[in-house]
Amino acid sequence: MPPPYTAHAECRIVGELHGQETINVLHFATHTVVNDPGSLDALLLQLAQALHDCVVQFLLPAVTSNWRFVQTDARRISPTPSDPVLSTGLPENVGELSEVSHSVSATLVNVRTGSGGKSGRGRMFLPPPGDGSITASTIDGPALVLIAAFTGCVATKFMGANKTTDWILGVLSRKQATAVGGTFDNAFREATSLNIAADLAVMTSRRKGNGR
Repeated sequence: MPPPYTAHAECRIVGELHGQETINVLHFATHTVVNDPGSLDALLLQLAQALHDCVVQFLLPAVTSNWRFVQTDARRISPTPSDPVLSTGLPENVGELSEVSHSVSATLVNVRTGSGGKSGRGRMFLPPPGDGSITASTIDGPALVLIAAFTGCVATKFMGANKTTDWILGVLSRKQATAVGGTFDNAFREATSLNIAADLAVMTSRRKGNGR
């Protein structure tokens, strides 16, 4: 359903790779009416737990054993900010593929909304698969299938008319939201597809090994 939305939220996937924190921030909107703080917490917990389930069931089999899942946390960012609600991982929640040599490696997933321009596109930099699944900086077919299972889980829960949660995955343009006359509603575009890049990506903000 299009805007107006009753609330916007961000949900983070927090992990650790080679001793460094890795964070993916995804943006969501909902049409569900929140009447009190208790119902808001329940709604945010639904979001955090749904993304948590996709990570544990489908992302861990697709990433290096050097990556450990720490938590998902969700917080409302509009109409008023809220405290985050956490869904915490277990110590044994680590990736299942081989070790990876470089801390800056990542798997890129492009979030598409059907809108033109940068404001209609988003990106997720997921943990990489292990070195055994990478040849000449390209992710091999079996690993891509595993990553597709994760994006499929996200799509099932948060995209399309038959999504299984109260939340809608999308791309939020901070520039449009903070511009004069801008609102979160007109800055948010609902996701229509999640496209995995076969070429290995780089996250230079991961400091270990990038010369900083």
